[in-house]
Amino acid sequence: MFFKRLYVKEHAHAAWPHRVPRLARVREEGLKAKFKAGAKVVDVRRCVDFAKGHFPGSLNVGSASRDFALCIGFFFSKEDQLLLVADRAEQAQHARLELYGAGFAKVEGFIEASRLAKLHRLTQLNVFDLKSTLSRGGKPEILDVRSNDEWKSNGIPRSKNIPLAQLASRVSELSLSKPLVVVCQNGYRSAVASSWLQGCGFDSVQHLLGGMDAYGTAPLNEYVEELAIV
Repeated sequence: MFFKRLYVKEHAHAAWPHRVPRLARVREEGLKAKFKAGAKVVDVRRCVDFAKGHFPGSLNVGSASRDFALCIGFFFSKEDQLLLVADRAEQAQHARLELYGAGFAKVEGFIEASRLAKLHRLTQLNVFDLKSTLSRGGKPEILDVRSNDEWKSNGIPRSKNIPLAQLASRVSELSLSKPLVVVCQNGYRSAVASSWLQGCGFDSVQHLLGGMDAYGTAPLNEYVEELAIV
């Protein structure tokens, strides 16, 4: 019986590409129109590429992570119409299959990022600059989006903890008028949070590259290279 159930599950998973139609390409004008009508835009590229230029209001969730669909579910409903921004068609189709498997059935189309003309940028901060600011007495607003236990174990002093899963319901606790540095363990969750906050009108968001993994190992007097987080 166990082997039968396993076979059925694996067979069903293998059949997804055949049951799910390939994604249609959309033009930038169509993307804008659908977004204005209420569709959600998910950029599935790496955070460093998203930061260099992205569709205004899009949510950055890198598709290479096993938490891809989970993180999208923190902000969007499975009933929402989704549109994807990707580096290439294969990346978008892979993301679409992952979303389909997680119950997001309304993924309606995609566009390659290279075809976007109107782009926004997201500031990325390396840990050397943050440590330098703190050592000089600077007191930037720091939001840690890890779990409460993670934050308690090694959070940056005076940082505020709102786990990523609670951010949408607790966003009113943050100030729109103050610059905000967003932190997590390795940079993935903070990239998601930073993109969502920017889309909500937080124009002075800074995403900490490498997160606490980089912050905890970087000495103050050495320059830290930017980290390409998936």
